[in-house]
Amino acid sequence: MKDIEGCLHDVGRAFLAVAWLRLREERVVPRPAFHPYIEVGRDYFGDSIMVLAEYRSLEDAIAAAHPRFDADLPLGERGCPGELIFSFLETFIARLTIAGEEFSPDGSAAEQSLRDLVQAVQADTSEVACCRVVSHMTTADGQPVEFTDVRVEPVLPEACGHSGELHRVISTLIPGAASAGDRVWPDGFAPPESVVVGRDSGSKPFDLSEPLSQRIERFLLLVRLLKPGTSESMFEVQGETHVVREFKPFVVRFRGARPGFASPTQLAARVITLGPDDVGRVEGLGRLLDAAQQTGPEMVFTSFDMALQKFLLSFHAHAWYEQVVDLATAFEAALSGKEKDAVTLRLKVRAATLLSTGLDPADKIFKDVDAIYKLRSQLVHGSAMERKKLLKEVRKISTVPGDVRDGEATAHAVERLRDLVRRSLLARVCLAAGNAPLWPMGADGIDVVMVDDLRRRAWREAWRDTLTAIDAIDAADRPPHQ
Repeated sequence: MKDIEGCLHDVGRAFLAVAWLRLREERVVPRPAFHPYIEVGRDYFGDSIMVLAEYRSLEDAIAAAHPRFDADLPLGERGCPGELIFSFLETFIARLTIAGEEFSPDGSAAEQSLRDLVQAVQADTSEVACCRVVSHMTTADGQPVEFTDVRVEPVLPEACGHSGELHRVISTLIPGAASAGDRVWPDGFAPPESVVVGRDSGSKPFDLSEPLSQRIERFLLLVRLLKPGTSESMFEVQGETHVVREFKPFVVRFRGARPGFASPTQLAARVITLGPDDVGRVEGLGRLLDAAQQTGPEMVFTSFDMALQKFLLSFHAHAWYEQVVDLATAFEAALSGKEKDAVTLRLKVRAATLLSTGLDPADKIFKDVDAIYKLRSQLVHGSAMERKKLLKEVRKISTVPGDVRDGEATAHAVERLRDLVRRSLLARVCLAAGNAPLWPMGADGIDVVMVDDLRRRAWREAWRDTLTAIDAIDAADRPPHQ
């Protein structure tokens, strides 16, 4: 009796020979060089392949090669030989097309694909990668930066060759990633761009993608809190890092309009630049956030959780007025909490008290929050507003340049509110962390602090001291160019 590997090689070659003939009859192959990838259910019917005797022989050989394919296992724990067979066939055709080879079940494309099939069948675990393309993010020296859970890899900013470079970066991690998304990835160009990568291994590859995507989302949250910017999630490619796999490449699209020239924040773009020194800052803020968010087991959701979620939603590009509403909700949830009386006045006082700096004095914060909330009230209460009136209100905000064009004014207003929310969230995290937090999550009735000179100064210094301890004090101030 032949060994399992030899059996897989023999039945695999026989399967490629008859499957190629069947696909050729259906005019699926040979493939054009520009589209070397095929996908079952899109380019051909799987039924025409599954009826082949050689398919069933390969299916039986795979089932006998590893216990995870045992028919007695529950469906959720059992491997699917068919997924690997179709991946094996499609990998072979892509390799054959890219190399410009004539069909042969004994050629180099077939040999390499057979080795990949054997490796996939015999593996106890699979590695999955999530590659998130983000706008307005780069690294200090143009080289990748490794963080604890993710890697940030910058993409060349030039428009010429941008798409090809983006495919190269992602396909290096997820072979054949260009086949994802019906072979058409979401477009958009918002340089400088980066790919944020998360990777993990396990016995159930389909269960790894969501935690990896959430890992990237948490990383982006921490970075956006530390560094004011307009970096948005453009799209994400998920899939196994091995070429023959059960979990094929898949494209995730995010809410709202694409980043690029249609993005409402593009007109006031601010780039996030990362370097090795930021690794410790991100880890430090992550620890503070974990400490601040400790709640009882009965709590399902808190106002601070809402604040974080709405802050993140503002980075999924859509209409500027929706961003204002999301950010205003985040602002209230961060600083007002459960208290609902005189919310606007409470926000103005608390923001001016906690966030004021030499670059951003308390009176400017107070007046800006007042102007923004007048605009927000008209948006959420269904009021009509003429363009002239809108621009007049927007230009009252201190960070909107006097000479900026009308179309850019609202983008600057959004970024002013977003930065106030960012710093409010940082203040809440820092004041809620530690063994004796000054402002624990869920605590209210803190306005008495705001009218006491010594206590409000102590609170303002306390959260800045906490940021200083993780070498992130610059995050406490507004961007110097805003």
